[in-house]
Amino acid sequence: MKFGICHLILKSNIMVDPEFIRKNPDRMKEIINSGRGKPDKADVDKWLQLDEQRRDLQKQLDSLNQEKNKLADIGRQGGNIEEIRTKGQELKKQSSEVETRLGKIQLEWQAIMDWMPNIPHKDMPAGKNEHDNPVLKAWVPGSGYIDNSKLGKVGEDSGLMPAKLLYADKEFKPVHHLDLGMKLGVIDNDQAAKVTGTRFTYIVGELALLQFALQKFFFDELLKRGYKYIIPPLLVREKALYGTSHFPEQVDQVYKIQSEDVEENQQLFLLGSSEPANFSYFMDKTLDEAELPYKLFAYTSCFRSEAGSWGRDTKGIKRMHQFDKIEMNVVCTPEQADQTFDELLAVNEWLLQQLELPYHLALKCTGDAGYQASAKQIDPEVWLTGQQEFMEVMTDTNATDFQARRLNIKYKAKDGKKYYVNTVNDTGIAMGRMLVAIMDNYQQSDGTVKIPKVLVPYFGKEYLGK
Repeated sequence: MKFGICHLILKSNIMVDPEFIRKNPDRMKEIINSGRGKPDKADVDKWLQLDEQRRDLQKQLDSLNQEKNKLADIGRQGGNIEEIRTKGQELKKQSSEVETRLGKIQLEWQAIMDWMPNIPHKDMPAGKNEHDNPVLKAWVPGSGYIDNSKLGKVGEDSGLMPAKLLYADKEFKPVHHLDLGMKLGVIDNDQAAKVTGTRFTYIVGELALLQFALQKFFFDELLKRGYKYIIPPLLVREKALYGTSHFPEQVDQVYKIQSEDVEENQQLFLLGSSEPANFSYFMDKTLDEAELPYKLFAYTSCFRSEAGSWGRDTKGIKRMHQFDKIEMNVVCTPEQADQTFDELLAVNEWLLQQLELPYHLALKCTGDAGYQASAKQIDPEVWLTGQQEFMEVMTDTNATDFQARRLNIKYKAKDGKKYYVNTVNDTGIAMGRMLVAIMDNYQQSDGTVKIPKVLVPYFGKEYLGK
């Protein structure tokens, strides 16, 4: 899909303050080259040239408009009509030429601005890929937190995690969650492939009920913590995705609906996360400081093409085109952002510890920090004891004012002035992956799955499969 609609519709879509780039071009280049952006797209030198031309042309246009206003005043005072008309036509022609040049420059300027990444938080480490992500914490049921002095980069702590299933009735060779699910009749990828295609599934019977139990358990906790439940639209216009920086960076991950099939012939897109719809709930609004932080959560089906991931995690339900998630999204003041980030992460850890799943927290480095909006990101990753590997199940992201600038979300402070809000978002549960984590860690020798204790009252019994 070719990107480029929104910046023709909206004027000066800015995620990074242009003044920062003007005053700190070398720092911006450093950020981009650290893995936070694409140097061929976010060309700082070219942008600076265009920015200077853009401002010069705007000054010319402003000057011409002033001349037209003066000419209009002369006309009202009884000046020579013929001279005024001739001069007016000349000014109109000049203005039109400048506007045309300015419009072209503006498009080029904006096309580069679209790829400018957020300024990294002071806590975001430099690094090239996932192997450079530091492990902040690691937790094992029954033992608690592992001594931080033993932790290093992601993967280096594998030897500190359980080598054997913690909840098995006896020692046996663990099986893959897909093999387990097929035997129990609760996962059917084969039939889904006939109906829809690869990377779709049927989650059936007790496993579907386990997902519902997990959903209800987490809902109850979020409501206690003051989060407001929202059911957002799953189809959005480009502005919502562009405003949260999913476009243009992730444009190849999104399914689109043909515009001729949509009312008003508007192009619509299926969400890969409820985040764009949830934050767009505040689009073009000015909130009162007393309302902040404003905390939302949503449970939705999500859709992602997974372009570029062919061959990765194809077995089972770990990486699907359709999946369910519970998202937590918070709009807050800049001063509240770091605390909000920590609170969301605490919710993540609370859930994993309630489910008694071994995990670690991976602090994402510059080269592996998700999308452009991310200023700081931590991924809780569950240890799949049966497979002896980590799997991301949650993501906590501080986007500072990056998304708020594009979506035009502000708040009125106590001093009466208006400022951009900060946005913090969290994948509270990637449902399919959490089911994988439970099936992997709680499988039994007879092919059944023990239910985590906290979910038994919601599920209704202690084992799936018997």
